[in-house]
Amino acid sequence: MSPFKPSVSYRHTATLIDNKLYILGGLDSENIVLDEFFCLDVSVPFNTQELPWQDLSNINLVPVHMSAALARGGANNDTLFLYGGTTPIKTMSLVYTFNSRNFAWSIPKITEITVGINMIRKYSLTGIIDNNGKLYLWGGMTWGAATGDNVLNEMLVLDTIKLNWNSGSIINAPTPRREYGATLLPDNKIIYLGGDTGNVVSYDINLIITKGVPLKLSEVYIYDTINDSWDTKIVSGNIPSNRGTFSTVLGM
Repeated sequence: MSPFKPSVSYRHTATLIDNKLYILGGLDSENIVLDEFFCLDVSVPFNTQELPWQDLSNINLVPVHMSAALARGGANNDTLFLYGGTTPIKTMSLVYTFNSRNFAWSIPKITEITVGINMIRKYSLTGIIDNNGKLYLWGGMTWGAATGDNVLNEMLVLDTIKLNWNSGSIINAPTPRREYGATLLPDNKIIYLGGDTGNVVSYDINLIITKGVPLKLSEVYIYDTINDSWDTKIVSGNIPSNRGTFSTVLGM
């Protein structure tokens, strides 16, 4: 049997659970939207030129999609939570879960605590989960004939243990944006930086900026998950150029 070679190129999601890196959805090099689902066991030595991917597409419940948000959560911190994304499949659910113990996908029933939460599907946002199992989904973009293309400034909070929706404060929040960088800090605060305004910046197939100006990195924005509040910090030193569609990782 020949080894599995993924078709996905970009706009997929990737999350690590128990030494396995799970990758889902995205686009291939010809901009075809995919429903591939596969993983890599990073606990086993491997050659980076010939990665031993495990194809899980045959158990995938999630339709073709791209630019979703994926995070690890649940009562035992062993469940993938997929939110949003853009898709041509009108029946795609807003949230899916994947149990990494029994390798099963499901569509959770989630209750709404805050009345009037915007449940319109969003994409190009980053899901950050705190130490209490709450998934924070800020900003992003909507797309569709009914909603149009809108970049948002709102905070959705999904409790991945109690399975309920809530909303967070947007007082003093950054301007609306998508495709920003975001990372959880040790004190349960989330740092946000960069991104773009959606209708200004576009990218070619190699993710090179072709027009417009992405957002600056001279400011960073801190969301306090405990006190539900925002703060802005000015950055000093050698500030990188403006940018969007990048990822951030906290060094220990």
